Amino acid sequence: MIADGAKHATVLLDGRGVKVDKYPKGNFVGPTIIDNVRPGMACYDEEIFGPVMIIIRVNTFEEGLEIVNKNVWGNGTSIFTSNGHTARKFQTEVEAG
Repeated sequence: MIADGAKHATVLLDGRGVKVDKYPKGNFVGPTIIDNVRPGMACYDEEIFGPVMIIIRVNTFEEGLEIVNKNVWGNGTSIFTSNGHTARKFQTEVEAG
């Protein structure tokens, strides 16, 4: 799924290939940040169990809220804004967590 991000988006921090000394045969992923993701990409549509941040950039609050609320997993989400009203509106209208 991170490979999908690398193919179609921008991987800002790549946590693939992490080795843990005491668990050489383990399957670990380190902190990863994937920017410019869109719904329909595997890195967004499928759950990634690990410290992976997916960034979707939107033009409007409504567009962002709609994308988040359509996600079937809805495990968690964030909004980055300097507007308190927008943050509170997001908090009350988002269907995640």
